[in-house]
Amino acid sequence: MPPRSAIMTAAGAALLALVPATSAQAAQAARADDVTYYLALGDSLAVGAQPFGQGNANIPTDEGYADQLYAKLKADEPTLQLVKLGCLGETTKSFVQGGVCSYDGAKSQLAAAKNFLRKNGSKVRYVTVSIGAQDVYGCITADGGADTGCMLKGTASAALYMPQVTGGLKLAAHRSTRLMGMDWYNPGVAAWLLGDDGKSQAKQSVLLNDTLNGTMKVNYGAWGFTMAKVNADWQAKNWTEDTPFGWPRNVWELVARSWIANVPGDWLPKGHGYGNIAETFYAVAR
Repeated sequence: MPPRSAIMTAAGAALLALVPATSAQAAQAARADDVTYYLALGDSLAVGAQPFGQGNANIPTDEGYADQLYAKLKADEPTLQLVKLGCLGETTKSFVQGGVCSYDGAKSQLAAAKNFLRKNGSKVRYVTVSIGAQDVYGCITADGGADTGCMLKGTASAALYMPQVTGGLKLAAHRSTRLMGMDWYNPGVAAWLLGDDGKSQAKQSVLLNDTLNGTMKVNYGAWGFTMAKVNADWQAKNWTEDTPFGWPRNVWELVARSWIANVPGDWLPKGHGYGNIAETFYAVAR
C-alpha cells in the first residue's frame, strides 16, 4: 500500500490538473454568453451577389454590404457574429411566402428570420434588410431591356408585401434590436447612354424609383426601422453633367459602382459599390 503522503500528492496533482480545464470551460461559457448577432436579410444584395459565375451568372460573394458592414461593426464589438439569411433573387413576395431559397424549419426567409429573432432576443444587435428592388429591377434583362409593364406590377407587389416584411420583423425582434432598411439607387438612369430615346427613358425611370422608395420609406418608418439613404449616396437624382465624359452625375456613379456597363442588364454593385452601401448603413447603425 502506498504511503499516505504519496496518496495526498497524487490527489493534489489530479486536482490541480482539473483547474485549467475548468477555468477554460468557464471562460468558453462566458464567451458564449457574450456573443451577439448581426442578422442580414433580403435579396441579392444581402448575399453580395456579383457576376462571377459561369456565363456571368450572379453568385454570392463575401464582398457584399453585409460582409463589409459586419467588418466595421465587429471592430467595435469583437463578440459580434454575422448571420446571413439573404436569398439571391428574392422578392418581397417570396420573402414572405417562400419558394426561392429553402430554410431549415421555416417556409420562407421571413419565417426563418422571425425564428432567429425570437430565439436570440436581445443578443441580436442589428438587422439589415434589402428587399424590393428585385420586384422592379428584376424586369431589366440584357436581351429585352426594361419591361415597363413588369416593373409596374413589381412596384405594386412591393407595396402589397412590404407591410408583412417590416411588421413581421418588428413584432419578432427585441425592443433593443436596431432594425435598418435601405432605399434603392436607380439602375434605370443607365438608359441615358442609349441616345435620345434612352435619355427620355432615364428621366422617366425616376418616377418609378421614387414610387418604390416611397413604399420603402412608409413601411420602414411605420415600424421603427432606420433607413440607410442609398439613393442619395449614389446621387440618383443628380442630373448635373459634370463628369469627365459629360455624363450626368447619377449615370456616372451608377456605371462606376455597379456592373451594368460591364454585364448588360446586371445592375448589382461591384465590391466597392457594396462598400458604399455598407458605409451608408454604418452611419445609421452607430
